[in-house]
This record gives sequence, structure tokens and C-alpha cells, in this order.
Amino acid sequence: MSTTQDFHTRWLAAIDSKRAGKPADSTLPGAAQPGFAVYANTGLVACVDALEANFRSVMRRLGQPKFRSLAVRYAREHPPTDARLFLYGDSFAEYLRNSDPEGDGSILSELGYLDQLWMQAHVAADAASFDHKRWSALDPATLASTTLQLAPATQWHRHALLPIWELWSATSTAGVGRSGIPGQGQAVLITRPYGDVLSCEMDVGGCAFLQACAQGQTLADAAEAALRRAPQTDLLNLLSLLFTQGAFVEREPHFKPTEFHP
Repeated sequence: MSTTQDFHTRWLAAIDSKRAGKPADSTLPGAAQPGFAVYANTGLVACVDALEANFRSVMRRLGQPKFRSLAVRYAREHPPTDARLFLYGDSFAEYLRNSDPEGDGSILSELGYLDQLWMQAHVAADAASFDHKRWSALDPATLASTTLQLAPATQWHRHALLPIWELWSATSTAGVGRSGIPGQGQAVLITRPYGDVLSCEMDVGGCAFLQACAQGQTLADAAEAALRRAPQTDLLNLLSLLFTQGAFVEREPHFKPTEFHP
């Protein structure tokens, strides 16, 4: 165990002792100070409050009493390493999978991961909205060779079996619209083109398209990746969805040179 981890473990143990009316570890720096008693009553609560704010769909599915009980255990095992708690809980989704309360761990983990992506989109850097009309005015050959840059807030996640969009949108106010088949795997797109975070369902072809764009591939290659993954993908509808949701950042068009093979 590292020195930092050892300190955190001793610090939390001292808090538990203080709450139980027992003397805290006198060798722990600050444990003998009057302010430690205040921290003992508020520090853990602050972590739990942060988790409740950051993972709202998980809290709604579990109910507040069960969620806070689970959050207390997580906070004791995973104390924050940053005084800013607005992104606290980066391993909470995986913790939920392993905790498996009432056999619901897989669903809770997926909800937690989407909550985390929502928060990351919320705090992502601002970026100018993508002007798709200017790009669509390009001739087909030039357009096919361009690359699209993802906006800093653009996030997506897919599960092959679970209807994560339906599950998540049912427990959050972030979701709008639905087009999936109940009981089948789904994907979720999360963006923030302006002030508010947006989310919607997206199919597997859209995930492949965005992944290709993230890798710097051209529009033509990204379209090919989408069709290869899901031949039924409607590229025009997909692009309309991505443009409307603000998945891309505005910049001057970047063209990849066409390879020449003599």
C-alpha cells in the first residue's frame, strides 16, 4: 500500500473512531485538532452528497436510503484525491457492478457509466457549433476526403444486450426521444452543443462512425465503417442526428490527401 493510500485508510479509520466516541489515532497529523471532529461529521457526508449529485439515475433506481448506504461504503474504500468533488466517483460504475445489490449490479453499472459520461459532457470545454451547411456545400469528392472533429463534450456508450437508453432515460431527465426495440441492446449519444447537455439513442452504426471520426478517418472511411458494422445504417439520417445533437466542433475543413498508387 502506498503512503497516500495508507494515509487515507488511517484518516477514514480515525473518522470512524471519532464517530463511535473512541479516541482517534494520535499519530495521525491533525487528528488531535478541534477541527477534526467537524471534519469527521462532514467529510464523509460531503462525499456521499457528491455521489448522489453525480449519479442521479443510479440513486433513483436504488432509492435514496439504499444508494446512500452503498455510497458510504464506496467513499470509505475510495476517498477523493481531489478537493473538488464535482467529478468524484470515477470508479463508482465498476464498483456498482461488483457490489451487485439485489442482483442489479450490471444495470446499475451501466447507469452509473452513463451518469459519469453526462457529467464529463457537462464540464467539457466549450466549442463553436458545427456549421454543417457550409460543409454540405462542398463537392462530393472533397466532402468524402474531409475529416470531422468531435466536440469536446461528445460521449457515447453501447451495450450489446441491455436496453441502456430506455433504462437510463427512464431514470433521468436528460433523455429525449426513443427509437429502439425494447429488450435489445442500445447505444446512447451524449453531447453539449450549447449550455445544456443533450442525449439520445444511437444505433451501432453511429458508434462505429464516431469511433472512426475519433481516430481521424475521413468522412468516406467513417461511413464505410458504419456500414460495415451495421449494413442497414441510414447515413443521411445518422449525419442529421449527429449534426443536430452537436457531436462535432466547428473548424476549417481538413482534407486528407488522396493516396496515389502508380
